Amino acid sequence: MPDGVDEVVEGEPREGALVAATLLALVEGVALVAYAVGIGVSSLRSTDAEATSPVVVVVIYLLFAAGILVCARGLWARRRAARTPFGVVQLFGLVIGWTLTQGDGEVTHAIGYAVLVLSVVGIALVMSPALGRELRR
Repeated sequence: MPDGVDEVVEGEPREGALVAATLLALVEGVALVAYAVGIGVSSLRSTDAEATSPVVVVVIYLLFAAGILVCARGLWARRRAARTPFGVVQLFGLVIGWTLTQGDGEVTHAIGYAVLVLSVVGIALVMSPALGRELRR
């Protein structure tokens, strides 16, 4: 390790920023899995002849959710390489949240604002020096 950089001991407790970022990534990943499952279930109940499109969308969402969950695992393991993908996910969240706030219905607007707030919190966490100090490998 370079001089002035303390090695993080595996048994050492994690700081609040690291725990918060990991929990946020976990919530986002699980929420995306639930959304993908919802799309899949609604497409099975649909009488549409075009059933391949929802399958592709579900697979894409599940792959993206898996990536978010890998970021959560990487953050929890204090891997520095998880920081940038987690930040990119938050930027996607800003775009998704903004799009939802422009949609129809109060529920859609509320979900959009919630996504925006979570994404801003995620960006603040990923940029925080406390998180940077925790990530060592």
